[in-house]
Amino acid sequence: MLPELAAKGGWSQRGPKKATTSQDLGTGSIANYSMGENKVSRTGDLTASWNLVDFGIAMVRSDQEENRVSLALEKRRRAMHLLLQDVQAAYWKAVINEYAEKKYASLESRLVTSVADAESAERTKVGDPMQMLAHQRAIVDTMRQIAELQRQTSTARAELAGHMGMASSNSFQLVPLNEDSQLIAEDPSNDIETMERVALANRPELKTEEVQFRIDVGDVRTEMLKTLPGIGPFMGGHYDSNTFIKYNAWADAGVHMAWNLIDILSTPKRVGQAKNVAELTRARRLAMGMAVVTQVHVADIQYRHALKEYRLTEHMAAIDRRITGLASKSKQAGSGSAMEEIKAEAAGMLSTLRRFILYSDLQGAKARMKSAMGIDHTPQPESFTDSPPPEASADASAPAG
Repeated sequence: MLPELAAKGGWSQRGPKKATTSQDLGTGSIANYSMGENKVSRTGDLTASWNLVDFGIAMVRSDQEENRVSLALEKRRRAMHLLLQDVQAAYWKAVINEYAEKKYASLESRLVTSVADAESAERTKVGDPMQMLAHQRAIVDTMRQIAELQRQTSTARAELAGHMGMASSNSFQLVPLNEDSQLIAEDPSNDIETMERVALANRPELKTEEVQFRIDVGDVRTEMLKTLPGIGPFMGGHYDSNTFIKYNAWADAGVHMAWNLIDILSTPKRVGQAKNVAELTRARRLAMGMAVVTQVHVADIQYRHALKEYRLTEHMAAIDRRITGLASKSKQAGSGSAMEEIKAEAAGMLSTLRRFILYSDLQGAKARMKSAMGIDHTPQPESFTDSPPPEASADASAPAG
């Protein structure tokens, strides 16, 4: 939007002097040769000029650049939504894996011993062989399921370290879970229309398309401005070292106008193309709006099913805990067996692990629902920064929820 400022200078020297003559139109006589220019000359010019069309185009493009900043911020916000989903899922799986390793370390040897005792009783026919085989199968199946759950969560800590930008998976600590940990499960919203409106107003993808549409409209205006003549004022100062002129330095000002006929001829096609791009963006936003509404409905259904399954599993885990307690008391009273106690304890641990796994799935469904609605988990920065993120403390503890 600044004026075009041009500075020019020159130095020249002729061989023979520049001698000129003239002829009288009336008499036809030719005058003597004369000289009106030095053999060596120096010139200088400094001219400032404005093109009002270029100024207008620059204003439009300045607005477009501001919109591109908003576009980048919305894309960053979408990336943050996805990152937070991954962090939350990895966090809960990492916590569950630590709980499983801690609890299973002391239980695994007892389970193996119980299976070996049952195999020995089966071979020596001390007890009912069918009962011994059923006990072995139940214990081994429980161990298999616990191992499968551990496999599902075994890489979570490394994934969490990667999401947080940690150098090592051992550079942070997690708040441990207990069997009686209070896990909050929120009821789903029954106002699906409000959720749809929130999503349509907040989803970064839709805002991105809105910003892109404004940029496309700016391209249409730019193409239309190019059809106008380039008109604008100019002013400048000049110098000529020629000793034969009276004023060696002078200034001038005026208005210039230029019209590019090629731009005029190609205007309909260029404007039409820009309008087509804008209409394509508008249609893409409408299609994305339908997809967003669908995603809200899908996320809501998934959260409801995850909540229902979690509450059933939580109830089952509570029952298994009571069964474990009764089996332990029966053994202490002499009316129960060690096999029943270890079987109940293994089933109770498996139920607790399933409860935690399903709670992590519930939190993942909740995060997907918030992401589908475009709800930010954390405050957004007002602008970009070139400074690196602060290094996390080596012994920092992660939040519990």
